[in-house]
Amino acid sequence: MNFDKVINRYNTNSAKWDEAAEEYGKDVLYLGVADMDFKSPRPIIEAIENVAKHGIFGYTIHNDKYFSSIQQWMSNRYDWDIEKDWIVFSPRIGIAISLIINSFTKEGDGIIVQSPGYAPLRESVVKNNRKLVTNELKLESGEYKMNLKELEEKMDPSIKMFILCSPHNPTGRVWQEEELKELSEFCIKHNLLVISDEVHSEIVFKGYKHIPFSKINDEIRERSIVCNSITKAFNVPGIMTSNIIIPNKKIREKFKDSLDRVGIHNPNIFSVPVLEEAYGKCEEWLEQLNLYLYDNLIFFSSYLEEHIPRMKLIKPEGTYLAWVDVRDLDLNEDEIEDLFINKAKVGIYIGSIFGESGKGFIRVNLATPRSNLKLALDRIKEVINNIE
Repeated sequence: MNFDKVINRYNTNSAKWDEAAEEYGKDVLYLGVADMDFKSPRPIIEAIENVAKHGIFGYTIHNDKYFSSIQQWMSNRYDWDIEKDWIVFSPRIGIAISLIINSFTKEGDGIIVQSPGYAPLRESVVKNNRKLVTNELKLESGEYKMNLKELEEKMDPSIKMFILCSPHNPTGRVWQEEELKELSEFCIKHNLLVISDEVHSEIVFKGYKHIPFSKINDEIRERSIVCNSITKAFNVPGIMTSNIIIPNKKIREKFKDSLDRVGIHNPNIFSVPVLEEAYGKCEEWLEQLNLYLYDNLIFFSSYLEEHIPRMKLIKPEGTYLAWVDVRDLDLNEDEIEDLFINKAKVGIYIGSIFGESGKGFIRVNLATPRSNLKLALDRIKEVINNIE
């Protein structure tokens, strides 16, 4: 796979490029929305072509190979043995999380979300009229850490759920076993149901290891829901397919009832063959992708250190997202947005999208050909170095 190849994504109904072009213009190099500017692996493309060639696009089901492919992947990659019955299909993780919130909490109940954090997790709480309980991560010596001591002071009987993002978006933390054990003890102590959004689990850099939250211990397994998908790792978010892994039968059946109630049954016609090919034939492609993303990260980090020292990378351990401290620019949020989008012509995500503690930061998508990354950095350097 040639990850260096620049592919024109305009006029493809791209939520990343076409929508940004409508808002900012095509002269903005957009590194905001979290999908990759790389073609998916060839076996996935061929699977889609085979479905298209058949020419009948009827309702589809999940076959036995679909489930066994997931089981084998989880076992081989994470040493996590799951049962077929634990796997429940949902078109998107966001849909599943909203349904879980409605199924297992009531209006006014408290739900914990860490901050800075992926905005839709926070929004799923607020939009469903639950009480948002923010747990601020601590930034210590360039690394974000959980702050359960601060959270302990906020706890009350109305808090029923914890939403974890693992690996963490936007900071790139890959939570380690001891951190997850401590969190599991906290959630058991306070009788919390845990939703673990693990959509970025395959994008992990050398020296780090993703651990599914339900794997931590038997007790937390019975009170946790792991949300997984092929969409980030193999760049197929448009397929709209995810798998919600729920070991606890009572919780699982209640969630399945919620899916049925809103009419979610059959998968997208491409989702079954795409998943089978992704998990069965594309692991080597994924390893090459991770190497390329890591090289992009090193290039990005070195460029900032050499040419734009007022921007400081919070080194990620996983995901293809860079969380960058721009507080040394001494600009407010509107000025930051103006600098990057209107002056440098580089589209990024402003930090406040991820919560109050995100102010003074930006998120940059590194999953793009290195030439795009260099062009964006060159533009940013020219603007920032002219700031008095």
